[in-house]
Amino acid sequence: MSKFWVIVGQVYRKNVKSLGFVTMMLSPIILLAIIGGIFKYIETIETEVPTIAVFSDSPEVTEVLQQENTSYAVESGVASVEDAEKLMELEGLDGYLTVAQEGSIFNASYIHTADSETLDLTYIQALLANLQITLQAEELNLSAEDISTLSTPPVIESNTISFEDGNVVYGDQTESGIKLGAAYAISIAIFMFIMTYSSIIAEEIASEKGTRIMEVILSSVDSTTHFFGKLTAIFFICLTQIGFYALMGIIAFQFDVVKNLMPEGIDIFQTLRAVIGVSMYYFVMGIFLYAVIAAFLGSLVSKIEDVSKAVTPIVFIALMGFYGGMFALVNTTHPIIKIGSHIPLFTPFIMPFRIASETAGASEIGISMVVMFAFTVLITFISMMLYRSNVLIYSDAGMFKTVQTSIRSIRNDKASGKN
Repeated sequence: MSKFWVIVGQVYRKNVKSLGFVTMMLSPIILLAIIGGIFKYIETIETEVPTIAVFSDSPEVTEVLQQENTSYAVESGVASVEDAEKLMELEGLDGYLTVAQEGSIFNASYIHTADSETLDLTYIQALLANLQITLQAEELNLSAEDISTLSTPPVIESNTISFEDGNVVYGDQTESGIKLGAAYAISIAIFMFIMTYSSIIAEEIASEKGTRIMEVILSSVDSTTHFFGKLTAIFFICLTQIGFYALMGIIAFQFDVVKNLMPEGIDIFQTLRAVIGVSMYYFVMGIFLYAVIAAFLGSLVSKIEDVSKAVTPIVFIALMGFYGGMFALVNTTHPIIKIGSHIPLFTPFIMPFRIASETAGASEIGISMVVMFAFTVLITFISMMLYRSNVLIYSDAGMFKTVQTSIRSIRNDKASGKN
């Protein structure tokens, strides 16, 4: 058992003390800080509104469009399209809007340069639509109340319900959005951790084989202890990174800037307790499952340069699961999503979305947890056996070559007359 912890300690210390690990831990925080700084800077910048000219045969249209002073500015001194184009060439105008009236219907056209300020055409369309309705109402002798009634769109509300102990519990759309956002973040985190730690453990094993250290190690410790020692060390390294982020999160929540980002009236921790609690199981099991497969794949190569090729199957499988999770973000009730959530290699990516949207019952969650645990144990056993046979073959081959080299050296010494 002491040899096991020696391996764990040696792998853990080597990776945690490395500059690459420190960079890997700090890079997401630095990236978030940079993104936050950019958004903060953008908020302080006053957005320039486009300056346009308006041409229309209808005085009502010209009057309505010239009253606007927030989304765009109207240059009233432009008399013709030719004058507008000259100003656009001199960069004194962003574009011009022409509105033609056919009966009570308006047809508008906006001409602008490629690098001009963006004009909100949807807002222009809404202004013209309101004016069009007003003119049509006047032709039909409708009152202002009738116009308001005709222009009022229908209101559709969507909500979810769940059943607890025979009682109907109505959901909250804000809480549902927060849960789906948390599932989205968990899916990304699982993908990133799998990619990172699969490469780390594969490189650990491949580097030892490439330097013939494996032969020395297996002469004092069995391959099973070596296999699980590596996996345990990688697991502790992963927990160290998760703990670091959890600590940073706790510290961040002490600042008002972060608190103000949270929606009012909702206990964020209470809302996410069920989602994060169960998803952490899939998070840990998913990383362990892919790490086991990566350890076996790493034992297939003897050069660290070949590690990226060896772990390619993991990359493709993880990508399939990740995109399955993105599909689940849109539709959690699709048959493919329901089936995929019970396939152990895809479960960590898809099931958090089904939990967040409450489309997976307790029985389904329990079955998927049991299936994933059983599958992980099975894959661990298979990978351990394949890993053992592979490293032993490699070690025996290395020892055989060493013996051959020693025999040749003795023969050469005898041939040269040395004792």
